[in-house]
Amino acid sequence: MEFLRAASVDEALAAAQGGAAFVAGGTNLVPDVLFGRKKIARAVDISRLDELRFIEEADGKIRIGALATVTDLLESELIRAAASPLYESALEFAGPLVRNRASVAGNLMDASPAADLVPPLLVQDAVVELASAEGERSLPLSEFFLDYRKTAVRPEELMKAIVIELLKTDDRCAYYKLQLRRAMAIAVLGVAVVLRMEKSVCVEAAISLGAVAAVPYRAQAAEACLRGKEVGEADIEAAAAAAEDSARPIDDVRASAAYRKKMCGVLVRRLLKKALGMPQTVAV
Repeated sequence: MEFLRAASVDEALAAAQGGAAFVAGGTNLVPDVLFGRKKIARAVDISRLDELRFIEEADGKIRIGALATVTDLLESELIRAAASPLYESALEFAGPLVRNRASVAGNLMDASPAADLVPPLLVQDAVVELASAEGERSLPLSEFFLDYRKTAVRPEELMKAIVIELLKTDDRCAYYKLQLRRAMAIAVLGVAVVLRMEKSVCVEAAISLGAVAAVPYRAQAAEACLRGKEVGEADIEAAAAAAEDSARPIDDVRASAAYRKKMCGVLVRRLLKKALGMPQTVAV
């Protein structure tokens, strides 16, 4: 394997001509190579490109540099205040050693259905900024994942940033990662919800699910059950049922497909009630 270290974005893009794997934190890629799950002819180290490591507010949105780490998310007051589901997912991400190295872009590029950061990014309408020697383009995160471990990123493209919408003051949101232990665990199920309220009416709803299909996704049928309504118990039950119906999980060492599918409805119900401040018998 040929290994190159880039001193700038332009140098990285030039080195990627003909195809290459970009290496940032390496917390997913390095084990995949060592255990033979991936074969790479050329790797380009971009870990020292500080121009890609930032979290900023720009044009009424949050821009997160590709090399921002999970620890950077936790230390950002902007993320904590205006992207709370993403902040909560970062709290549940692996452990401190991994969080210090793992990049936001790497979590997306790994394209795992169980990626912790993806459901929160989906509910804030994330857009990915990609660059190559031919130019730049933007891609909605909802179109980023094509299939299991497969993305729409072209072989010579580098992710530069992720852009998300700012949460508004009256937005109601919640996140939950169902896992077998409290740290260093892959998600059994990840759920994020954002409800945009005007007085007592839900004018927009976003519900995303991870680890229950080949790719993470927005549960659009569940969202439609809430949009334009003064959300009550019946609406929440309808949304929970729609979310459960949308799931296409598999059996694996962490949970059965039947359990995951059932828990989609359970967790969507609990998180909607939590977001709306409604009483429930089980806290999340």
